[in-house]
Amino acid sequence: MKKKVLSYNTEKKSQVIPITEDIKEFVAASGVKSGTLFAYSMHTTLGMMIQEAVETNLCQDIIDQLTKIVDDDGTKYQHTCAKHPSGTCKHDDVNGPSHVRQLLTNQNLVVDVEDGKLSLGQWQDIALLELDGPRKDRKILIKIVED
Repeated sequence: MKKKVLSYNTEKKSQVIPITEDIKEFVAASGVKSGTLFAYSMHTTLGMMIQEAVETNLCQDIIDQLTKIVDDDGTKYQHTCAKHPSGTCKHDDVNGPSHVRQLLTNQNLVVDVEDGKLSLGQWQDIALLELDGPRKDRKILIKIVED
């Protein structure tokens, strides 16, 4: 078993960040020829997806539809950072919509590894879906379990 934490900085409130190449590098460096890759977002407002993530119009469509499904007016939600039981918020983020949108995306992904490569379809990319940015140091845990 091999694992690694990848870290990303995001620049917008909502954006899609393709990470397929980073994961391919990890798979190649692992030396695993056959196995299963697990990828897990370590944040409650950062989703993951397998999609045509390099197609910018499609990525904007996904963000637009999530915004239509989950109203962007955070004042309509009970959750705010200031009400978090930890009391650690330095400023009040009204990010209830971001948490709800994340539930509509994946928190984790599973991808087969065969012949030392990810078993993705022709148009499939692995991507992060930032829902509450911009943020620094967004972490993804990736792990390969060899067959």
